Amino acid sequence: MNKRVAIAALALVVPLAAGTSIAAGQARPAAREANGSGKAITLDGAGANSIDPFFQRVFYDYHQKYSNVTINYSPAGSSVGVSDIQQGTVAFGDSEIPMAAKDLALAKGTVLQLPVDLGGVAISYNVPGVPSGLKLDAPTLAAIFEGLITNWDSPAIAQVTGESNLPNLRIVPVHRADSSGPGWDLDEYLIQNSPNWVAKTGTSTPSKSWPLAKVGVGEQLNSGVATYISNTPGAIGYVEYGYALAAGFTNAAVRNSSGSYVAPSASAIDQAGLHAAAKLSSTNFNIIDEPGANTYPLANFSWTLLYQKQANSNTGVALQRLFTYVITTGQLQAAKLGYAPLPLSVVALSKQALGQVENSAGKLLSS
Repeated sequence: MNKRVAIAALALVVPLAAGTSIAAGQARPAAREANGSGKAITLDGAGANSIDPFFQRVFYDYHQKYSNVTINYSPAGSSVGVSDIQQGTVAFGDSEIPMAAKDLALAKGTVLQLPVDLGGVAISYNVPGVPSGLKLDAPTLAAIFEGLITNWDSPAIAQVTGESNLPNLRIVPVHRADSSGPGWDLDEYLIQNSPNWVAKTGTSTPSKSWPLAKVGVGEQLNSGVATYISNTPGAIGYVEYGYALAAGFTNAAVRNSSGSYVAPSASAIDQAGLHAAAKLSSTNFNIIDEPGANTYPLANFSWTLLYQKQANSNTGVALQRLFTYVITTGQLQAAKLGYAPLPLSVVALSKQALGQVENSAGKLLSS
């Protein structure tokens, strides 16, 4: 694995005009009038790190089209997106796990939650000489993250992978040190498919906080996990596929509910979204290990959070227009960045949510 290429890919810098750029967590171009009309407006957001490569590209494109709108997004993690929305310090938040009733109870009003992105969690590894597609199933992954399988040439790994020549190299499992959607996704997959994992963690309820934090190494955000994997031969960890694709990582083919081993790709993630689309809601969001021979089992939607009642009507309309663009035209960028376009029924679900945005008097806004 080329460390220099991996780290450079993670910078996610997209050029704007001279002297400005959009980097991970920064989008601060000077607000300008669009074609001589339209008031300058700034929309601040914070939340999931996993969606950041997609947001940065789409927000950049939107600013190029509507230069009076400046969008600042801080990819500090889903928990920050939730807390910032609760406190009313941002115009929008984002979380891979929608806000539950207990979270919504702490908000300053009704929060709309709309799916804006369909992604996946890659199981990335740095094993010199071993290409992508190493087969791994839930019991083997569970044993790795429990610290029971400690070397890559373990017979337990060889039995699943069919590879008998893996190196005598220590395994370094890497997890998220902060609460995260990808951690929830992998935890849920292991709960569904490994009784030993449930016994070891003592619960069948997935957690955004990694349940076995004392095993292996913890790093902050997708970028931290990705950087550690890149720098550490023998490392294996979970990272949003968009980051893994940008960094050129080698990724496991993970066993799905149909018994097939599937590597992450936009098309395999798309299959998971299509199977789950009809039943999707903010209270029924779990799309882990959906059926289908070609379905990648570690997939997820990312949810944007915004208040239904907007104190400033201009901000409310700007949010409606921005996220209508994100869920429609913006989806054209998805596949090349390691995500899948939203299914049409999910686009309709998000449009329905955006149609509920109101002004301070409770009147529906029209974008």
